[in-house]
Amino acid sequence: MRARFLPRLAHQLAPLAMLAGCGAAAPEPVLPAAQPDWRVEAAPQLPAGALRAQALWNDPSVLREGRGYVMYLTTSTVKPFEPPILPFRAVSPDGRSWSLSPAQPLLSPQGGPYVSVETPSVVRFAGRYFMAFTGIYPSGAASPMAIGLAVSGDGVTWQVAQWTLLKATGGATDWNGYLVGEPGAVVVKDRLLIYFSAVGAREGGGPPLQSIGVVESTDGAHFSAPRQVLTQGALYPAAQGYAGYSSPAALARADGSVDLFYSVVHVLKGGDPEWRQVAIHHARSRDGSPPFDEDRAPVVTRDSARWTGGEILAPAPLVDDGMLKLWFGGHVRQAALAPLIKRGLKGPEFGIGFAAIPLDRFEQATGEVTNAVQR
Repeated sequence: MRARFLPRLAHQLAPLAMLAGCGAAAPEPVLPAAQPDWRVEAAPQLPAGALRAQALWNDPSVLREGRGYVMYLTTSTVKPFEPPILPFRAVSPDGRSWSLSPAQPLLSPQGGPYVSVETPSVVRFAGRYFMAFTGIYPSGAASPMAIGLAVSGDGVTWQVAQWTLLKATGGATDWNGYLVGEPGAVVVKDRLLIYFSAVGAREGGGPPLQSIGVVESTDGAHFSAPRQVLTQGALYPAAQGYAGYSSPAALARADGSVDLFYSVVHVLKGGDPEWRQVAIHHARSRDGSPPFDEDRAPVVTRDSARWTGGEILAPAPLVDDGMLKLWFGGHVRQAALAPLIKRGLKGPEFGIGFAAIPLDRFEQATGEVTNAVQR
C-alpha cells in the first residue's frame, strides 16, 4: 500500500466502504499541526529519476551498516506506476548521497503468486537478514495483497523463504478480513516482530477500518497468530473520513520498549487520490504489545513540505549520531504531476524525503505523553 500511488487501491477498497455503510463524502481533512522540533528537508533526498531512469522511489527501510548506511527501497521497473514494482538496495557513506548496490532488483515475482514485491522491511536477526515484503496479487484476486518473507546471508543476495507468510482471513467482519500488507519488522531482544497494516469492515459504517497488527517469532521460521495492536485514536476520527493507520515501522530499545511509526490514512470520495496517507504519527509501547501511548501531535504531515502535498507515507526511522532520523515517501497532488511527466519522470515531485530531530527533544516530547497517560 505504500507504493499504491495511483487510485487503484481506492477502487479496490470502494466495495468494502459501501459494505460498511459509508455515507456522505467527508471533506478535505484539516490536519493537526505537526510537532515543532522536527526539521524536514524541503526537497526529496532521492527524487524521481535519481539512480535509475524513470525511477519512482518509495518504501524506504534504512539500516546503519559499519561506516555507512543501507537503504532498501522500491520502484516500478518496466512501466511507471505499474507492476512489477520491485525492491532495490542503495548504499551511502553519509546517509545523504546514495548509489544502487547492486543495480538490479533484489527479488523477482517469478515463481510466486504476485505481480509485484513491494514495501521491503529489513532487519538483522539470528545471524541473517530478514526482509518482510508486501506481495501484490494480479488484478481480480479476492484480496489485493499479502505478506511474504525473504532471507539473506549478506543483505544483497536474497531467497524467498515464504511467499505467503500472512494473508487476509476473508471474513466479512474480521479486522484483517480484506487485506494485510505493509510489514514493519523489528527485533525486540530475542524476538522478531512484524507489524503490518490490515483492512476490514467498520462496524456501524464509515470508511474501511485500517489498523495495525503484529506477528512474532523466536526463530524466523515459525510465527504466532496475528493480533490487532493499534487502532486509530481520537485525533483522527472516522467521522472526518480517517480510516486508520498504515505503513508501520518500528524501533526497539534496549529495555524492550518499542517506538512505532505509521502513516495516517484518509479516504475522500473523488479525492486526489481517494485513498491517501496524510501524516506520520508515533506511539510507544513498553514491550511491543498494547497499550501503545500515542503522541499528541503527528511527527510530520503532508503540509510539512511543498512536495508532499499529495501524500506523505512509509516512515523509516533510525537512531543515529544523537538524532532520530526519519526517511519517508511522498509526492505532490496528482494534478501537480505534469512537470514531472514532461521531464520524463525526473524531478522533485515524487521520491523519498528526510526529517530529523535531536534525540533528547524526541525523548522529552514522548516522555511527556507517556507520563501524562500513566497519570
